[in-house]
Amino acid sequence: MLRRCLAFFCCLLWLSVSAVVISGVPARAAGSAIKLVINDRLVQPDAPPVLRNNRTLVPLRVISENLGAQVGWDNRTRTVTVAGPGREIRLVIGRSEALVNGKAQKLDAPAVIISNRTFVPLRFIGEALGAEVGWQEKTRTVFVSSRQAEITAVRVRREVGREVVAIAGSGPLKGSAIQLGATITLKLPGTLLKMAPGPVPVGDDPLVKSIAVAAAGTEKEPAAQVVIELKEAGPFTLSSGPGELTVGLPHRVTALEYVQVPGAEVLKVHTSGPVAYTVQQLGSPDRLVLDLPGTVPAAAAPREVPADTALTARVRLGEGAGGTRIVLDQNRVTKFKVSATPEGVEVRLAAQITALSYNRGPGGGEVHIQATGPLAYHETRLVNPERLVLDFSGAVLAVDNPTVKVGDATVREVRAGQFAVDPDVARVVVELAAYVRHEVVTGANPGELVLQIVSSPVAGRYIAVDAGHGGAEPGAIGAGGLMEKDVNLDIARRVAALLRTAGAKVYMIRDGDTTVDFRVRPDMANKAGVEAFISIHSNSFTDTSKRGTEVYYYQDGRAGQELAEAIHAALIPILGLPDRGVRTANYNVLRYTAMPAALVEVAYISNPTEEKLLADPAFREKAAQGIFAGILAYFRGK
Repeated sequence: MLRRCLAFFCCLLWLSVSAVVISGVPARAAGSAIKLVINDRLVQPDAPPVLRNNRTLVPLRVISENLGAQVGWDNRTRTVTVAGPGREIRLVIGRSEALVNGKAQKLDAPAVIISNRTFVPLRFIGEALGAEVGWQEKTRTVFVSSRQAEITAVRVRREVGREVVAIAGSGPLKGSAIQLGATITLKLPGTLLKMAPGPVPVGDDPLVKSIAVAAAGTEKEPAAQVVIELKEAGPFTLSSGPGELTVGLPHRVTALEYVQVPGAEVLKVHTSGPVAYTVQQLGSPDRLVLDLPGTVPAAAAPREVPADTALTARVRLGEGAGGTRIVLDQNRVTKFKVSATPEGVEVRLAAQITALSYNRGPGGGEVHIQATGPLAYHETRLVNPERLVLDFSGAVLAVDNPTVKVGDATVREVRAGQFAVDPDVARVVVELAAYVRHEVVTGANPGELVLQIVSSPVAGRYIAVDAGHGGAEPGAIGAGGLMEKDVNLDIARRVAALLRTAGAKVYMIRDGDTTVDFRVRPDMANKAGVEAFISIHSNSFTDTSKRGTEVYYYQDGRAGQELAEAIHAALIPILGLPDRGVRTANYNVLRYTAMPAALVEVAYISNPTEEKLLADPAFREKAAQGIFAGILAYFRGK
């Protein structure tokens, strides 16, 4: 009967493998050669035979490799385990007894270790694993052969570079193959089919469409047949090993995809499974060469993919030595990274920043950043000094001049550098003269980004900001106890900070909880020589339902109306409160100031809803932003 033999795998680091002794083989003069033939094949042991107790010992590694024994070693108990299909053999070094599937069995020689190799009886091990062991005195040859080849299972497994149809069993699994189109037919003479005939499940395999097995011989001359139908005709390899006959199907390159993503250009090589790769950069002309050894192009795979980008002109697919070759014809050489995926390879080409420039405009300036393709960026605003920083992840700086001197009212300097490598980050820093706001937009050219910077119309201007009331004069007090003087001061400070950032010089009528008589406030501004005066208040009325925002000016011809209307136009949409309009009034701070002046009633502190808003720092910041925007609008063009 056919005995099953497993593929050999030795997990010992210092223990090589078992060896065997042949009962009844006579010993002759030292050094006389003993031949070893396993399954009709002459093999060469890796160590010479050894004579012990009138027994000749030879290394078992070659036996195991050809009969499919798995060997294990327990260093603590000095036990060797030899495993075969349905069998487990345990031998302890130095003992003349072994366990076969848990039952004790006498050995004609004990297992020993010689030169870090374990030697055990050959006849015992061979017969325990289902092999026949014989001796020919004339030629001094030991013959070891499996009694019968058997097929017990057919499976498809995925390996790097190929799919494998593995025909597993025991004995000398050997056969021949015929291919007609996409069908491969294997015939295994002298082999018994020890599994159910018919289709073998393959699932959604990318290469194999179906597999069927059948018995093809007679009882006297058994044979087995395996028919493999591929999804597409292609090459294969056939190899025989201990307990396994394999059909190797090289993975196919099924598609090429070239895409631009923020920060990179990516070549996606799609394959039918995992593959190995090598890559090299070549010049004259510039090209990047990717080799996938052992693979073949699929019939439907395109042989050329146009790229037409700043980095790559085209991608070509062909067959190289021993596999598939993919060539990227390059317009520009750049940094690249190649990585394997479960079903292919990805080549990532770093985007390059190739040019920096600056354009002046009536409303500010524009920094133009030219790249080879779309960029991924993160923007940051820094203060002291005012700077805008753009970090481009994945990008490589490739500009001839990384510094652009400007020196206008908006930008002082633009400079760029390679902030980090692996991962790559290119950085562009714009040093500002003053800051109002900015926006990053897509430019007119492919791969161009434009940093639009709004110029500051208040740069160098001198502006007074008046926080109404203060000190001993709390102003109106809301039902919740909120004091107008505190709200006014907080909003005034926020407006002043925005103006200073925008390059203005600010004169604060009060910058703390101090008492400043309303009658002296215009005189303070007049003596300071400011160019505009903005007084900030919170309204109040006996009718607590009254709500909204209003702005006042004194109708005196000193441009107060223009200032008030500009602030009103910017503030109303930001706050979203009822619009109570732009009005005239005879307030001291409006009538006696020598410059354009406006008084802003942000909201009604006497209204419970608006009192809560005025108590909220986020609402106060919105109020400050609106007043600031109105001041900018007033001064723009003046």
